[in-house]
This record gives sequence, structure tokens and C-alpha cells, in this order.
Amino acid sequence: MVGTRRHRIVASAIYQLPFGRQRQFFSGMNRLGDALLGGWEISTVSLWQTGPYLTPITSPSYDTANLNLVFRGAALRPDCTGNPIPADRTLGNYFNVSAFNPVPAAGRIGNCSVGSLVGPGTTAIAGGLAKTFAVRESLKLRFEATFTNLPNHSNFAAPAMDVSAPASFGQITSTQTAENPGDRTGQFALRLDF
Repeated sequence: MVGTRRHRIVASAIYQLPFGRQRQFFSGMNRLGDALLGGWEISTVSLWQTGPYLTPITSPSYDTANLNLVFRGAALRPDCTGNPIPADRTLGNYFNVSAFNPVPAAGRIGNCSVGSLVGPGTTAIAGGLAKTFAVRESLKLRFEATFTNLPNHSNFAAPAMDVSAPASFGQITSTQTAENPGDRTGQFALRLDF
């Protein structure tokens, strides 16, 4: 079960570089120089956020309180017995399985609270470079190059949360797919405005 994230920063910006004709620097540049070096703008849409809140679960076959959870679609929680954060955190050991008892005591449900663990965060920085070339007064050509995940940072998905499956619990086996955190990609575009 995944909840909301505690911290999230989204930044969106466009900045016109101050070089070229009618700009702060090199405003007397000739047409060829201005076509190559002047009038560029950079842009970004960037996201930084903490990981989602996660809830450890256990198999409904360990329903010692006889709540019939299999048919209710509810998740049974284990007992929390120790520190879930391992001393040496890795992708294969993001949460410590020995900090949980998958079988609650007879007649009760587990004591692990909803959202008691926090998954990996996200860093997604997209950037762009663009320039508009004036072909004629009413005809303009715009060049754009845009890239997602500029630093090519790996954003990992939430680990498996079923304590009753110790071979996979707490292991991160994939990367995120939402909010552009995947591999670096790029595209180039030309647009004719008339």
C-alpha cells in the first residue's frame, strides 16, 4: 500500500540566455554570429520528492484473528519487532525482514502501522534548449532539443512489502515508471511558424 509523499519540490523555468542581438551581451553581433550564438533559451521541469509511505503486509493465511481477510480484500499486517532499516542498506536489502514477525499472536492482528516505512525518493530533471530563427518577418523556424532525466539518475520503485515472502521482502527489483524518472531520453524538433 502506497501513501502520499512528505516532501515534493517541482521547479519549472525558462531562461533566455543574454547573448545576441537585442540582448545584454554582444548586441552588435553580425547576422551569422547571431544565428549561431544568439537568441538561445534553456528550460527545465524538475522534480525532487521523498519516497512514498509503505505498509508491510503478511499473507492472509496467517489470519489468527479469523477476520476472513481473503474475501474482504483487506491486507493483514505483521508484528513489528525491531528496526526495519538495515545497517547496510542495499537494493537487495532495503528493509530488514528480521524486524517483523509475519504471524501475529493468536486472536489479534499485527501491530505494524499503516505507512510506517518510507520507500525510495525521486529525482527527475528534464531540460531543454531552443532557438527561434527569423527566416522572414512572418516566417520563423524554431529548433528545440529536450531531454528527460538529464543526470541519468536511477529512480527505484518501492520494494516488495510482503513479510511472509522473506525471499523477496524489502528487495528493490525495478525502477519507477511514472513522472519521467526513467532512463535519459532526448528528442530534437523543428517547427515552422507562419
